[in-house]
Amino acid sequence: MILFDRRGKNKKLHRKLHSFATVKSHDGSVLSVDTLADCKVFVCFGKLHSSSVAVLHDFIDRGGSVAIFSTETEPNLKHFLSFYGIRIEEGAVVRAVHHEGFTHPKHALIQNGIAQQFSSEKQSLNAEDMSTSLAFVHPNGTTLSVESPSFTLLSSGSTSYPVDCPVAAAWEATVGTGRLIVVGSVDIFADDWLEREDNSKLCDIFFDILLHQGMEFDPSLGRSDFEEKECVPDIASLSNLIKPSLQDIEPLPQDFTTLLCDDQFGLTMNHIPKVIDAYKTLNVPYEPLGLIEPHFNCPHPPLRMATHDPRMPEPLPPELELFDLDDCFADTRSRLVRLGDTYADDCNLTEYIQEAGWILGVDGGCHEEEEEKAKHVLYAVAKRILQSKMTRRYA
Repeated sequence: MILFDRRGKNKKLHRKLHSFATVKSHDGSVLSVDTLADCKVFVCFGKLHSSSVAVLHDFIDRGGSVAIFSTETEPNLKHFLSFYGIRIEEGAVVRAVHHEGFTHPKHALIQNGIAQQFSSEKQSLNAEDMSTSLAFVHPNGTTLSVESPSFTLLSSGSTSYPVDCPVAAAWEATVGTGRLIVVGSVDIFADDWLEREDNSKLCDIFFDILLHQGMEFDPSLGRSDFEEKECVPDIASLSNLIKPSLQDIEPLPQDFTTLLCDDQFGLTMNHIPKVIDAYKTLNVPYEPLGLIEPHFNCPHPPLRMATHDPRMPEPLPPELELFDLDDCFADTRSRLVRLGDTYADDCNLTEYIQEAGWILGVDGGCHEEEEEKAKHVLYAVAKRILQSKMTRRYA
């Protein structure tokens, strides 16, 4: 018969156990010898009463089996498990790798967490095959600290944090048939997780071990190379505690003036007579002190005249426009000859007449058309020629 603790949401587990064994419910009150008289397995979820600790020790000594699913570290449960070398650690197991279907980090899917080689009359179970084929969910759980004579059944695997730490342990009596299994999760076989992954198969293995129904294992063949936890300083907390030194300092006195030292320095004339007598003793004439002219060392050499004249750069030539001086200083006849050579091959007579008129100082008038300006220039030149000839004739 299995005495089942009714605390927790484990209706599916109750029905599963009822299919192959007689299940009796327990309301979580104080256990007694009479309560466990006809039981082979006691299943506990959570806490233990202080009076139940001795009863469970006697129950295991008489060949009974106990299964504890808990994340609590309350004193009674801690005292009971310490006798078997098992301790429930504080903290949580979280998954470090994303898996589809598991939204919360504390719902850790462990795929390589089998630490023992199980052998059953019903089926052949190899630890090397089970470590990769049997995957279970460790929801809202924590890790365990396992010491001899207990041994590890399940670990957190390589994809959860903390990495490769015990999450389920067992103890077996050397004399008698008493057995103990401790799992660091209350919800591993709860209604929401019993049918997830291979938790149902794992449940069958655990209760076959507790009921001695053909499931055997040799702890010497299982894993025992789990690394011990190392305590590291809480860097986040230490960073907020700013201290001037790692050494302890004495507290400051109430009167801070006691910290002031006023006897190391002073100004007094008590030693002047002794100084004057020292002149006679050393045969040094006593004269008033004179002013000593200070000499300051200059960091730079003195300023000296250069031995050669400085090279002054040549001034740039003035920015003047280029002019054709021959054109500016040539006489009228030469300019007319040059203009004729320019327009020798050009048939534009109008421009030629206007340029010639500009050289002679004859304006084209107020006409807008080019031909009219040229005609005005010819008229003005012809008029000047006629006036010049008439003047010579009458003279």
